[in-house]
Amino acid sequence: MTSPSRSPSLLALRAFEAAARRLSFTDAATELHVSQAAVSRHIRLLESDVGRALFHRLHRRVELTAAGRRFATEVAAGFARIHRAVEAVRRTEILPLRLSVEPAFASRWLVPRLGRFAAAHPDIELELETSNVLRAIGQDTDIAIRYLAAGSGRPRRSGRLLFLTDYMPVVRGRKMGLAERRRDAAVLGHTLLHDDDGTAWRGWFAAAGLDGFERARHQYFTDYSIALDAAQQGQGVVLGTPAFVDAELHSGRLMQLGHTRVPCGDYWLLEARNRSSATARRAFCHWLDEEIGAPLSRNGPLAPAAAPQCPPARRQA
Repeated sequence: MTSPSRSPSLLALRAFEAAARRLSFTDAATELHVSQAAVSRHIRLLESDVGRALFHRLHRRVELTAAGRRFATEVAAGFARIHRAVEAVRRTEILPLRLSVEPAFASRWLVPRLGRFAAAHPDIELELETSNVLRAIGQDTDIAIRYLAAGSGRPRRSGRLLFLTDYMPVVRGRKMGLAERRRDAAVLGHTLLHDDDGTAWRGWFAAAGLDGFERARHQYFTDYSIALDAAQQGQGVVLGTPAFVDAELHSGRLMQLGHTRVPCGDYWLLEARNRSSATARRAFCHWLDEEIGAPLSRNGPLAPAAAPQCPPARRQA
């Protein structure tokens, strides 16, 4: 017999497994609800595919050859694994969970960690929307993560605090003496990168007691992540939130300038109360708590001046 490169058909393998287990083409045909001739044909094709005789055809009975016995053991194990996989899928209930997340939080903090959530909870199917618009909790989304500017108070509905955020100037990493880069005046001479109308930078200059905002060069973006990318490319200095630039600071791709940090706002989690998503919500919130560790405290020197107001589009939760 020759052994062509094509793979055996699943029907042929199924016919062989049943015939090998029962040592009867007739009984295998009865089990599979096909004719005995169909079983015989499938097995002949399989023998042609593998290039070996798998059965001895005797008078009124069949026996497995040595190759047939080895093959039957492997094929039976393969079908058993397939059966277990099918049963596991049947037992797994897919739980949908809708998330509506503020874009900067999604791109800078949440998405880089979502692989760990998916690995820990393969039964939960996430639908992630990034938007500054607060959706109807329980109707349009199950969980919302929203930003509130400093001084805005608590969300209008019940929620829990995730992050306290500060702003500090960051630029592309380069060699600079510690004393030089710890001076707030180190930002002067750099282009100021904005993701708002300039309000945040004005607040930082006021908190640092520094002149020079009006004389500086400015570049404006509508997306916080793009402003951070521009800073990494050496286009200027941006006000970075530690939770969002921690990896870049540790790697040296970004470095802090000055010592003044100003509180900007907080991230809150708002949760639906409907029972249908309760299991998935509970799993996500527990995972989120583990990733955060605890609500982040503001560290480093805080300026005593009033906190700057952040972009209007990001104020309401």
